Amino acid sequence: MQSSYLLFNKIIAATLAAIIIYFGIYPLFGDYALKCQILQATGHPCIGCGLTRGIHEALMFHFDKARQWNDSSLLLLSFLVITILLRLATSVLITTASLQKHIRIILFTDVTISILLFLYSFRHFFTTQILK
Repeated sequence: MQSSYLLFNKIIAATLAAIIIYFGIYPLFGDYALKCQILQATGHPCIGCGLTRGIHEALMFHFDKARQWNDSSLLLLSFLVITILLRLATSVLITTASLQKHIRIILFTDVTISILLFLYSFRHFFTTQILK
C-alpha cells in the first residue's frame, strides 16, 4: 500500500506541476489559452472564463490583473501549489521509519485535508450558476 500511495503522490504532484508550467508558459508560444465552449455557444462568460490567463498573471506576480481575469485565479493557483506541497510532505512522512506505525493516521489526515482543501478552493464553482 505504501509504494502505491507514493506512486499516486508522485503522479498527482507531477500532473499539477505540469498544469502550473502550462499556465506559466502558454503565452510564450502565442495565445493557446483554452477557449470557453460555453462562451462560444451562448455568448455569455461562465464562472471559469479567464482562469488560464488569471493564473498566468498570478504566476507573473500581477495579482491585480489575475483578479481582473477571474476572481478565483489566486485561490486556484494556491490550491495547486498547496496540493503539490501536501503530496511532498505526505510522501516524506510515510517513508520516515519512525512514523510507520502511524501510517493510517497520516493517510487519513492527508485525505481529509485534501478533500477539504478541494471543497474550499472550488466552492465558488459549486455554489454559482454556470453563467455569470
